[in-house]
Amino acid sequence: MNSSTPAPASPVGSDRALVLIAEDEEPLAQTTAAMVREAGYSAIVALHGRQALELARLRRPALLIVDLMLPYLSGAQVIAALREDAERLGSVVPPTILVTGANLTRARAAGADVVLRKPFYLADLEELLHRFLAPARAAPSAEAAASGS
Repeated sequence: MNSSTPAPASPVGSDRALVLIAEDEEPLAQTTAAMVREAGYSAIVALHGRQALELARLRRPALLIVDLMLPYLSGAQVIAALREDAERLGSVVPPTILVTGANLTRARAAGADVVLRKPFYLADLEELLHRFLAPARAAPSAEAAASGS
């Protein structure tokens, strides 16, 4: 996968909550996406702000994890644009976790539900996933599937 290609989304028809990860540090983006998937949710990755805004508008994720410092549009600009969309369309902006390595004041002013400071523990992020999203559905066991229940 190259830098401009988002990570594959969930299978068609999947009912797992979709999480959009906007992070320009690709290794961190992919690690976060893997953790989100391991927790039972679907994940897509945007590597810059314009891509994040486009994917959020197109895919309507249940949760956003957005880095404050993104190329093209900052995380704060992405959140502001989605809030403008929500006002205009009478919809709701999904819960947003803003991630930053610096400038907590600017991060808090961006309007995110939670600010998570880098470096963060994956367990802290997993706790936030469970706080904002319905529990991931477990796949039916092979025994239950075989018995028809």
